[in-house]
Amino acid sequence: METIRKGHFTLKRIFEENWERFVSSHRSDITFSAAYNVWKVMNCREPNGLGYTTFACPDHPDQITHIPRSCKSRFCPVCA
Repeated sequence: METIRKGHFTLKRIFEENWERFVSSHRSDITFSAAYNVWKVMNCREPNGLGYTTFACPDHPDQITHIPRSCKSRFCPVCA
């Protein structure tokens, strides 16, 4: 059994570690909307998931900033 430490226990992590197993057991009970919102939470602020926006200074083209996109889901504890 894993010991839960403060700061290491997030909804996103719970889904990442358990979602596939839950889906395999309850596939017929999961609505498209629920699955889509879980997918958004799991990919929130992940550059490889929802992508990112790039900002560059016109006067200093070598200064580029990449901002990961958020999911904007009411279900997400970060975005809600």
